Amino acid sequence: MEGTSTKAKQYSRSKTRLIVVQLFLTAAFLIAMLFSGASPLLKGLVVSWSRNFYLQVGFYLAVFAGIYYLLFLGLDFYGGFLLEHKFQLSNQTVFGWLKKSIKKELLSLLLLLAAGEVLYFFLRHFPSHWWLLTTAAWLLLTIVLGKITPVLIIPLFYKCGPIANSELKERLLSLGKNCGVGIKQVFEVQLSKDTRKANAAVAGLGKGRRILLGDTLLKGYLDEEIEAIFAHELGHVRLLHSWKILGFGAVVSLTSFYLTFLVFKASLSFFAFNGIHDIAAFPLLAIILMAVGLILMPIQHGYLRHLEKQADMFAIERIQSKQSFVSAMTKLGSQNLLDPSPSRLEELLLYDHPPISKRLRYAEEKK
Repeated sequence: MEGTSTKAKQYSRSKTRLIVVQLFLTAAFLIAMLFSGASPLLKGLVVSWSRNFYLQVGFYLAVFAGIYYLLFLGLDFYGGFLLEHKFQLSNQTVFGWLKKSIKKELLSLLLLLAAGEVLYFFLRHFPSHWWLLTTAAWLLLTIVLGKITPVLIIPLFYKCGPIANSELKERLLSLGKNCGVGIKQVFEVQLSKDTRKANAAVAGLGKGRRILLGDTLLKGYLDEEIEAIFAHELGHVRLLHSWKILGFGAVVSLTSFYLTFLVFKASLSFFAFNGIHDIAAFPLLAIILMAVGLILMPIQHGYLRHLEKQADMFAIERIQSKQSFVSAMTKLGSQNLLDPSPSRLEELLLYDHPPISKRLRYAEEKK
C-alpha cells in the first residue's frame, strides 16, 4: 500500500508539472503570436484568400488551431501516451493514440469554428454587449453538448452498450428505483482498449442522460463496490447536480466574459488593432480569457468538490454497508494512482473531486 501511495504521488507530480508546462508554453505561444507580428501576418494571408469576413474568421482560426496542434503534438504525446505507459496505466498503441488525438482535434476544431464565428458576429455587431450575448450562446452550446454527448460524442471514442451482467443490472436498477431515480438502462463503456483506469460518470442532460460504468470497473470490483460507485452517480442525478453545474457555470461564464470585455477593450488601443472585431487581436483575447479562467478556476473546482461530497454522502446513506464505499474508493485510488493526500494548494487549484483520503474520512465520520 505504501508503494502504491509513493507511485501515486510520483504520477501526480508528473501530471502537475505537465499542466504547468502546458500553461506556460500556451501563454508563450499566444504572446509570441501577438508581439512577433505573426497574427497580423496570418490575418493578411486569410484576407488574401477571401473578402468575406466570416470566411476570414474561419480560415484564421483553422490555421491558428493547426499550428497550435502541431507545436504541442510532442507534449500531448508525452502526457497522453508515454507518461501513462511509464506508470502502467495505458493499453494504447501509438497508432491508437494518434487516431484518437486526430479525432479529438477535429472535433475541437469544429467546436472552435462554430464558437468563433458566433463570437466574432457578436464582436462585430454588438461591441458593447458581446460579453452578455456570448454568455447566452455559451450556455446554449453547453446544453446542446450535454444532450448529444452520450449518443454522439462518446461513441466516437469508445464502444458503449447495456451491461451484460443481468443480475448486476437488476441490482443497480433496483437501487435507482429505491433512490427515486428513474433509470431504465445502465451502460458499459469499453475503456480497457485505451486505459487500465476505472471510471464511472453521468453523461448528458434530461431524457438523454446516461449513467456510464467503465468495463475496467465492472471487471475488477465486487458487486457491492460497483453498487456504491453507482449510488454516487445516482446522487448526482437525484440532487440535480448537472443543472446546478449548468447554472453555476453560467454565472462563472458571465463573470469571465465581462472581465475579459473590460480588459480587452482597454488593451486594444495599445496594440493598435482595427477595432474589437479585428481577427488579428485573437491571441490577445485568448490570453485574457486564459488569465481570467485561471483566476476563477479555484472557485469552480471548490464548487465541484462540494457537489462530489454531496454525492458521496448520498451514496453512503443508501447502500447497505459504508464499508463497500470505503473499499471501492480505496480500489479506485490505487488503480487510478490518485494521490491520497495532495497539498492543500494542489487541491484548491487542480482538484475537482475531493482527494481519496478526504472521501474515506467522510465515510468514516458518517453515522
